[in-house]
Amino acid sequence: MVLTYEDFVRSMNEQGLSILTSWQQGAIEAYAGWMKAVAPLMPDLNLYHELPTFLQDALGDPERILDNQYATAIAIVNLHREFVQEVFRASFIAPRTPFIPRAEPGKGAPVARGLPASS
Repeated sequence: MVLTYEDFVRSMNEQGLSILTSWQQGAIEAYAGWMKAVAPLMPDLNLYHELPTFLQDALGDPERILDNQYATAIAIVNLHREFVQEVFRASFIAPRTPFIPRAEPGKGAPVARGLPASS
């Protein structure tokens, strides 16, 4: 199998996401363990709900704020992707034909996905 740059980048992205996921799970487990250990030493407090109502109203719902921030981040990433695709089209970098990989020695010509095989 011929490893392309695209395969390399995909593999690196998958490894990076796997590392990030492992780190996050470890951090959550450590935090939960710490909270379980110190919970008996602390009074039952929920600082947000202990605030006066007018301050809660002014701050807003933390979960909705978080959801809004992530929705905005996703919109920014999508907008940037569209921008880069337009730059590719404007600079003639984007391929005008489907990518057809080179044949491996002794295996014959590959058939591109979505195209009929030539007879």
